[in-house]
Amino acid sequence: STNVVYYQALRLAAKLAREHKDAPRAARYDGWATDLKRAINERLWLKDAGMYSSLTAGHLDDAPLHKFDWLGQALAIITGVADEQRAASILAHYPHGPMGAPMIWPQQLGAPIYHNRSIWPFVTAYGLRAAVRSSNAAVADAAYDSLMRGAAVNLSNMENLEWLSGQPLLLDEKNPSLIGPVINSRRQLWSVGGYLGMVIENVFGVTAQDDGIALRPFVTAKLRRETFADTDRIALNDL
Repeated sequence: STNVVYYQALRLAAKLAREHKDAPRAARYDGWATDLKRAINERLWLKDAGMYSSLTAGHLDDAPLHKFDWLGQALAIITGVADEQRAASILAHYPHGPMGAPMIWPQQLGAPIYHNRSIWPFVTAYGLRAAVRSSNAAVADAAYDSLMRGAAVNLSNMENLEWLSGQPLLLDEKNPSLIGPVINSRRQLWSVGGYLGMVIENVFGVTAQDDGIALRPFVTAKLRRETFADTDRIALNDL
């Protein structure tokens, strides 16, 4: 995920350089972005898993690490680091539980519930954006459900939730010393932002672009049948 953020930053730097008529810098940043995208796809893509590994092993160890995170996968899709085929593979292979996609996979034995064994709404929101970009209704539905349920049950936008129960604080009956998430907060800004993004950018499809406003709603059949079952019209007011 860090590498993909750098890739996106380089693309933005190149765009700004072109706007300022600075062709040499634009070419430099574009070149670095292209090289980084190639390196991500060569070094981090695991064909047998159909996903990107979150990291590589040490410099003297070329063994692939089967450790994955939902934010990294989603950002790779959103930014175009992953092509259409790899995007489809990621969305088909990343595991989901009854409450949504976990922050990392696989879970770390004995580690506290925080990044481990958790759902983070803002990461779920990026997963939703990735699903919408690739027109994957099943993954989008899981994200819609996860975001709406997490906010509704807690009457707030929580920082994170335990993965399988969806609870903001869980005492593990098999291991009473394992309580989590170990850090949490209500009205978490990035969770609020993720929820707003779901409503504005995905349900209603409103996105700001350089040359205007794009309208591309993504209302799945499930969302229409269940969430909007009692209405023939929805409206976004005071945007």
